[in-house]
Amino acid sequence: MITSNRTDILPYDRNHYIDFLVGEPIPSVNWYGVSFQVREKGKEFNLADFIRLYDPWFKKVISTFERGSSWIINHDKIDLEWFPNNEDNLRSLRNLFKQNDISANFRGALICSEDLLMELSKDLISYPYGLFKEEGLFYSNIDISHRDLPFVIKVLDHLNIDLLSTDEKLLCKVVSENKSDSFLLKPYRGTSL
Repeated sequence: MITSNRTDILPYDRNHYIDFLVGEPIPSVNWYGVSFQVREKGKEFNLADFIRLYDPWFKKVISTFERGSSWIINHDKIDLEWFPNNEDNLRSLRNLFKQNDISANFRGALICSEDLLMELSKDLISYPYGLFKEEGLFYSNIDISHRDLPFVIKVLDHLNIDLLSTDEKLLCKVVSENKSDSFLLKPYRGTSL
């Protein structure tokens, strides 16, 4: 586990990426994205259901890439404190911070191995929705980016996960290898599957 206070370690321009997310035109950079959403979210769909459906899928997506890949985990738009509370949740991720002497109020990116990403998968996909135990209180979305490729797994606070890339062929390959009857695929504007 390595930490960095800067996100210039990302294999893409974070400012262009943020412009894409907010709908601003980006000269000479094309981002493509697909949202994987649960087909039928009923009133009883909760964080436990989300983890049950998305955790094996998330691990499969990670396994699509070359074995031994490194990943960068950061808040999606601005760097926030990782743990602005002391609640008894996300234990694996909180323990990782403690074991590596990383302050809970650290602001920046985490760099980790594929194995560690798999180990932390449930906490990572729960993070935006589950950081606070209070119903309806969410925290920042997180981006899990491949260290060498312009590929992002965006974990969102409204219980779905999106895949994004500037490499349309790579995105289509990952999407086609990780389709599931559990998910409805919603391409971003300008993305063809």
